[in-house]
Formats: sequence, structure tokens, C-alpha cells
Amino acid sequence: MAETTGSIIDKLITVDMKMWVNQEFLYEVRKMDFKEFVATYCDTEEKQKLLFDRLAKCCDLNVQRNRLIFELDEKLIEFGNAIRKGEDLDRFRANPHKTYSGDRSLSDEKA
Repeated sequence: MAETTGSIIDKLITVDMKMWVNQEFLYEVRKMDFKEFVATYCDTEEKQKLLFDRLAKCCDLNVQRNRLIFELDEKLIEFGNAIRKGEDLDRFRANPHKTYSGDRSLSDEKA
């Protein structure tokens, strides 16, 4: 399926949430003095690996976030150009699919 504005925004929200969770430790580090930092992350190779992994994850998520922002910008420019040219906008819509079983509409279901 081609990416839609909505699907890009969905991915961006997911990455932002992951970034928020993974960066919590940075706020903990910010509150530490240097000795606490060394004791927490640097006095063993295992702790150094943990710090490296956390930092790498934060960096990777930030790169993903920036790529998605760029992709969203490009999609919005493409959409704006299509509007300006009077083109059919159906290609910008997601292809909805049924995610429930049965023939009843949601409004027919009883609580």
C-alpha cells in the first residue's frame, strides 16, 4: 500500500512515543552528578554496554523521526500541488478495509 498522510502520521506518533520512553533515562542522567553517572553507567563493561545501547536506540529513533517528518512534508507538498493543479485526490486516500466480522454496521450493534 502506498503511504498516505495518515499512515505517515501514525508512524510518526509511534516513533515519538518510543523516543519518549527511551529518553526517560536521559532525564535521570541529567539529575546525576559525575560520580553517580560513573557508578551507574561506567564502572563495568556491562553498564557501559547498557549506556551505549540506550544512546544508540535514542539516536536511531531520532533518525526515524526526522525521516518521517521529511516524508510527511513531501506528501503534504505533493497534496498541495495536486490541489493547485485540480487533480483527482483519490490517490491520497487510504484504502479502507473491514476489520470486524459480520454484516452489521457499528451503529446497529447493541452495547
